[in-house]
Amino acid sequence: MKELARIFRNSTDWYKRLKKELNPEQYFFVTHNSPAILGIAGPGSGKTRALTYRVAHLLYENVPPGRILLVTFTNKAAQEMKKRVKEILGYLPEGLWAGTFHSIGARVLRRHARLTGREANFSILDEDDRERMLKSILASLIPKPAAKEKNFFKKGAAGKILSLSRNSNSPLDFFIKENNPEMIDYIPLFQQLEVLYEEKKRLANAFDFDDLLIQWLRLLQENEHLKKYYQEKFAHILVDEYQDTNAVQDRLVLLLGEKSSICLVGDDAQSIYSFRCAEIGNILRFPNHKPSCTVIKLVHNYRSIPEILELANCSIAQNKNQFPKELYTTRPPGQKPQVFLARDNLEEAHFVADKIIELYNKGEELSQIAVLYRSSYLSQELEMALLKRAIPYLTFGGLKFLQRAHIKDIIAWLKIIENPRDELSWQRVALMHGGIGEATFQEIWTLLRPFPNPLEAAVQGKVSPRRGAKGWKTLTSTLRRLISEGNENVSRLIQVIMESPYKDYLLSKYPEDYLERSLGIERMAAYGARFGSLQEFLESLLLEETLIIDSVKEENPESDYLTLSTIHSAKGKEWKTVFLIGLNEGRFPSPSGLKNIDEERRLFYVAVTRAKDNLFLTCAEEDFRGWGSFIGGPSVFLKELPLHCYECSVQMNQDFFR
Repeated sequence: MKELARIFRNSTDWYKRLKKELNPEQYFFVTHNSPAILGIAGPGSGKTRALTYRVAHLLYENVPPGRILLVTFTNKAAQEMKKRVKEILGYLPEGLWAGTFHSIGARVLRRHARLTGREANFSILDEDDRERMLKSILASLIPKPAAKEKNFFKKGAAGKILSLSRNSNSPLDFFIKENNPEMIDYIPLFQQLEVLYEEKKRLANAFDFDDLLIQWLRLLQENEHLKKYYQEKFAHILVDEYQDTNAVQDRLVLLLGEKSSICLVGDDAQSIYSFRCAEIGNILRFPNHKPSCTVIKLVHNYRSIPEILELANCSIAQNKNQFPKELYTTRPPGQKPQVFLARDNLEEAHFVADKIIELYNKGEELSQIAVLYRSSYLSQELEMALLKRAIPYLTFGGLKFLQRAHIKDIIAWLKIIENPRDELSWQRVALMHGGIGEATFQEIWTLLRPFPNPLEAAVQGKVSPRRGAKGWKTLTSTLRRLISEGNENVSRLIQVIMESPYKDYLLSKYPEDYLERSLGIERMAAYGARFGSLQEFLESLLLEETLIIDSVKEENPESDYLTLSTIHSAKGKEWKTVFLIGLNEGRFPSPSGLKNIDEERRLFYVAVTRAKDNLFLTCAEEDFRGWGSFIGGPSVFLKELPLHCYECSVQMNQDFFR
């Protein structure tokens, strides 16, 4: 802190600098000393800037960095904020706690792992790992499932119900009765499944993604001394995107912040993740939890032209349960949003594709254009139209990094080195080797499990399976080489795996795209070079939800491409031009969305506020997606807009909109 004090003594007046670099709303947010602050930050209002400057201001006020907890939406966002704080101050004091809820939870749990029945080197199960574990338990509980019971095995249905129950902080029986009444007869089975799942995770020295929050909360609730320690440790708690928090996250913040200053930032008008258990009530009710709360609205939009903001304001004003606000901008006027009514969805697709070519010919880069939609299936005709015109594009909301089979293979090897009790990783690695099937693996694991360190037992030859001896010898030979490298050089560990017989396995299993998969593993090794330990690397991969393999973008980072994206995947992004397609009743809002029309309207609000200069809204009189022709008329979100908010790209019957 002496270094920080020296910097400020030599700097210009701090408050003058803040007034120069922030608008009045941001300045008030950054410098206000209320014990509870709720920043309602509209899209494009510079909330990241405001939150970053508030962290810098706390450091200026001599708050020790170790007493500041900054919780962001992604780990990447946390790193970006720390980078910006360093740019503001010229120096970043060590010790600042910054990351996602899950990464902070993992950090706390590793510190106190034994209180949870784990060791500090516990594994973190991703969604696929969870489903494999649950499926094996279900198979033991229901050896020959009847037709109805097979629903448990479809698309991870049982795992999703368990996860949603836990994240909504609802007892399992109550959650099923309220949300899955068709499963009421199976509540005892679910409860048995839950107990066995918890035990299997404990034996594997593992937590799943949900546990990082739930076990963290339980740790604080069941250990009074730990609760007091962390309550006193964090004098200032700052949380971004609070509208996206679930019930467990909300309880964690309120528990940790009982004696601390809490500063929350979010926008209730952009709460669109209820399907992930996000509760808009968390942000709306916060002033009731903290009567001393000061609500500060950040509504100066730096992104969009006034005409786009006018449409957005008129739309979201229809919602009643919200913090009312109106976005404004000092940008000069531009073109009103354009509405296009097509005869059918095919004409809609051709209109969008032709308009994109028109914009490109006028000098607009494809990377500055996005086409957004409520659901992925709405892009099918458009993709055909783009292919015919040779317009390059990328779709977002695609395959996540950890969902690629070859990536999961590499991670399984590494997890065994880090956590020798990880049964799922042992199983995945073993089944890659000749002569080892499911039955043989179970025999091997039965022999390995009793040892305190199964990895050590394996490489020392203490286990000799009756079958698959050759494959087992190959496997243990590779593990022996990995152990000899230590846990610090992640890139080298991955290189050893690729120099082992796994390389031949990869080639035999994926001959068509072996080279592409190998390059993906090379990129992962390069990513691993950033980390000082295997544990840090694995945790980063498993906790950073935004990591996505996209070979086109990675191999051609400078290439110009159009973006196609669901609205949910587009949140937090911006483009000069945005097309919002499929604005028909029955499409947007979706049939299921009619149960929560306010959230569907918030989704519309998020979509239109991605646009800086141009906004096109399209719908069709006839829609042939799905079974047969569908005529639903324009979306209610178009029909409720005042006529002055938009212009029509073609002559159309205004009665169709009323």
